[in-house]
Amino acid sequence: MKKIAAIILLAAMLVALPSLALAQEPAKYNFASAQGSKQIPVIPGSEGKGVIYFYNIDGNRITHITLEVTEAPDNWEVEIEPPLGEIQVEIGGRIVSVTENLHVEPSEVSSEEIKDIPEGMVCITVPNRGYALAKAAYIVVRVPEGEEIGAKGEISISGVAEWLGQTGAAAIKQSRDFDFTGEVVPEAGGEERIIEEGGEGGSSEAVEAAGEGAGSTPSGFAAIINRWLPVIIAAVIAILAAILIPRLRRRRE
Repeated sequence: MKKIAAIILLAAMLVALPSLALAQEPAKYNFASAQGSKQIPVIPGSEGKGVIYFYNIDGNRITHITLEVTEAPDNWEVEIEPPLGEIQVEIGGRIVSVTENLHVEPSEVSSEEIKDIPEGMVCITVPNRGYALAKAAYIVVRVPEGEEIGAKGEISISGVAEWLGQTGAAAIKQSRDFDFTGEVVPEAGGEERIIEEGGEGGSSEAVEAAGEGAGSTPSGFAAIINRWLPVIIAAVIAILAAILIPRLRRRRE
């Protein structure tokens, strides 16, 4: 009987060993990110978007990320998508609330481009590693309708990653900043419209040369001829009439 009990105890220990080893695995925290273009073009009265990708291929704990706009022009509106929100997390048998913009669960790096992409995620290229699943945070920039074309503004986003301990509180945190430059640009394909002809800085010679090349504005001798030609024609007709009319009268007499 004792032998049977010992065998059962040994079997139970063997079954439990993998779980114990997994529970004792050291925690690995990973706050990996990839920033898109740092230039955000924005049309006046419209919006432009920048993007930051977050992934977790070297960690074994869920990374919770909060983002905040720390710098932007006063008259520009800058928002983060997804917005800050609250989620429920179970850890150590307890349910806790976590405030975040997004979270990234551990995943594996792939040597080939990932085709089966879960909803809400994207596949990105990790230099010298391969491909990984990531979540995107968008920096949405809006400028007023009357903002001057060419105006630029510096935008800074602060990101904080945190990992929960067994009690549900943040056990460790890590921060990082992401900088963008917004630039106001004209609408593509907009209609061209002359505001002021012969503006400042252009010489009269340049304007005349352009007119002659286009055949639209006569100048010099040609302008004089065009101006006095009607007068000359009228004078010639008057002279001819003065000569011919008396001769016609004489013939009739």
